Amino acid sequence: RSLFARLSNDTAALQNLAVTQTTITWTRGGSSPQFTRVTFESSNDNVNYTLLGNGTVAGSNWTLTGLNLPTRQNIYIRARGYYPSGQENGSESITESVRNAFALQQALLGNISTRAFVQTGDNVMIGGFIITGSGQKRMIVRAIGPSLVNFGITDPLQDPTLELHDHTGAVIAFNDNWMDAPNRQEIIDSGLAPSNNLESAILTSLSPGNYTAIVRGVNNGTGIALVEGYDLDPTAGSKLGNLSTRAFVQTGDNVMIGGFIITGAEQKRLIVRAIGPSLTQYGITNPLADPTLELHNGSGTVIGFNNNWMDAPNRQEIIDSGLAPSDNLESAILTSLSPGNYTAIVRGVNGGTGVALVEVYGLN
Repeated sequence: RSLFARLSNDTAALQNLAVTQTTITWTRGGSSPQFTRVTFESSNDNVNYTLLGNGTVAGSNWTLTGLNLPTRQNIYIRARGYYPSGQENGSESITESVRNAFALQQALLGNISTRAFVQTGDNVMIGGFIITGSGQKRMIVRAIGPSLVNFGITDPLQDPTLELHDHTGAVIAFNDNWMDAPNRQEIIDSGLAPSNNLESAILTSLSPGNYTAIVRGVNNGTGIALVEGYDLDPTAGSKLGNLSTRAFVQTGDNVMIGGFIITGAEQKRLIVRAIGPSLTQYGITNPLADPTLELHNGSGTVIGFNNNWMDAPNRQEIIDSGLAPSDNLESAILTSLSPGNYTAIVRGVNGGTGVALVEVYGLN
């Protein structure tokens, strides 16, 4: 990631400070003088700085390597350049602090999606997500239907609508056809515009909190649809904390499939759950009585399976997470995953059907 800093002197030239976890490179630019020495320093608070070392010069570049900078916090990096000035102390220092978003290297949920059969009434598809941290999160939420035929789906939801609700239940955005969105050009510029004009998209900035995306069919249409949320600003102080989607689980191609992408450079500790029987306490009269849960990696290989969470080999760890399902027939997989694409599939034992919830919670 390239971070830009103005190292201010009388020439006020713009400089380029490129930082990774192990290397810092500062490039002299504009009309800045050729420095005789450049040092690099770091700080957690932008006040108290610690010397990291002196850079090695090659042309206009000064580089410091062999570092082990933290990956789970934002730090400040600054370069101090020295050149002969004729002053009594023999040098001048020029400095500017920049925020280095090493949080980008931390494992994050970068995209969340669920595919399921959308019916009517209580059996529409309801996708929930939580934004944690501080500051607003720029996101695009999509409801995909007709274009699923390109992926072998024979009964897609022909004309989906999309509602976005905040934690109070208030509708904060609605879209039927994405081409009618007031910020259509911004959706196009994001590179995530739906491929069919009947599909829906909402691009907006959201503060930390709980949100719900509801997918319905126009005129009570039914069929398979996909609800998705994409993080458009992974550098923000906020992040996607979890995914949950409620829908009606059938059989064959009409099971519920939750997808998520882990970004960054570290492993992500998370728990995936399939909830069914306990939904009765929330007024669901036709829950999936006995869900199973499969976890697949990006190549489609099954890397985890659970029927009843109490039978999991790391049952105590699930309990200690505070996210153990409340019904023993529900499913949970707690694991660490490397960056990549993953899929969680919820089915019913012996071909059972009913309303279920698939959830993904980030634990670190």
